[in-house]
Amino acid sequence: MPPNRPTPLDRPTTAPPDRPIPAVLNEHELPQNLTIITNAIETALRNVFVGSGPKQMSPLKQSPRCKKIEDEEVNLERASEPSIHRDFILNEVRRLFKDEFGIMQDVDFVAHQPASLDDVQAYEHEDGPGPDPEQLAFDLSQGYNSPWNSSILESLLHEFQARCKDESWPVKKSDNYVRQALRNRYKRLRTTWLRGQPRLTSNGIVETPAEVEERMLEHLKQLGKASRQNTRRRNVSFRLTVTKQIHRYFQKYLRRVSTLDGVVKLKTEGGDNDLVVWEWLQRLVRFLGENGMSSEESAVENNFEHVLRVKNMEWRRCIDRELDIVDVERIVDSDIFSPRGAKPVKRIRALDNPMSSRDAVKGLPVDLYDGAWFSRLTQREIDTLAVATHRFPWMKVATL
Repeated sequence: MPPNRPTPLDRPTTAPPDRPIPAVLNEHELPQNLTIITNAIETALRNVFVGSGPKQMSPLKQSPRCKKIEDEEVNLERASEPSIHRDFILNEVRRLFKDEFGIMQDVDFVAHQPASLDDVQAYEHEDGPGPDPEQLAFDLSQGYNSPWNSSILESLLHEFQARCKDESWPVKKSDNYVRQALRNRYKRLRTTWLRGQPRLTSNGIVETPAEVEERMLEHLKQLGKASRQNTRRRNVSFRLTVTKQIHRYFQKYLRRVSTLDGVVKLKTEGGDNDLVVWEWLQRLVRFLGENGMSSEESAVENNFEHVLRVKNMEWRRCIDRELDIVDVERIVDSDIFSPRGAKPVKRIRALDNPMSSRDAVKGLPVDLYDGAWFSRLTQREIDTLAVATHRFPWMKVATL
């Protein structure tokens, strides 16, 4: 029979001499890794249950779906706003950055002192206090969506909306709209700051401050040249647009004058009874001149017919019926209307048509101005209008 083997309970509780039982460690003798883990857990719990003091928590990271919805809302808001509102908001964003960071123009941001790496890491991974609200400093090594930079941009957002309320701005925007404008401003300034940092030359040597300055000046020179070219291009485009509009007004005026001259000539030769009416219409159109001719907007009626919606001229007396008589005569009378030139298009006159932005023609008889519009003018505006002293006798024209 084999000898009885000792059971686990019968085995000695003492360890072999080469493997001593470790003594119980106190809290000051914990291994280093365990100490780090313990501190991290304590920090996380303190942030959850107690908070980390006055620092402002940065917004949670958005899901792609939420960001897409936010972008769509901002795009809709931008699509429905006048350009003057957009310019106002962007000017206020620039003013806010000027006040907070002491810059007068973008290039001044090159001197911005970024936040220290230790402060950023302490805020993002431990229990650091976060950005100092009295001396904001971006982490320029990262984009706008980092926790540190997001916290600064949220502070700027609150300051922006507070200014809007305190100063009673005429234009108010949603937080998402302003947040996007602030982010775009930061991206532009960060690009300027990065461009102003020393780079490696072709020889593998870091640029000197003088070389950095020379490179920046050359860049600004190129920007100025491009800006002047764009300005000239916009001015030329604007002048061409205005020239085309003036050409259209003048062509419309000449066409009506030519029509009336032809009709008056025929009526004079034929001794027609309605000659006096056509002569009155002739004087009316000549008095108004090309600047008294209304403009139109293209439109489509019944899904296929091209029409023109005549813009309403607030200052001008309503002469739609009189002008329609002239335009119709050009179409129906083959002796007056030549088949050459643009094909006549149906014109629609309505009170809900767009308003013309052109200024009132000066020096006309008071009879040619709209009575309600004229009654709202101040004496100074009436003096500027230089109304003619003579009158223009009005005639009620029946259908001819």
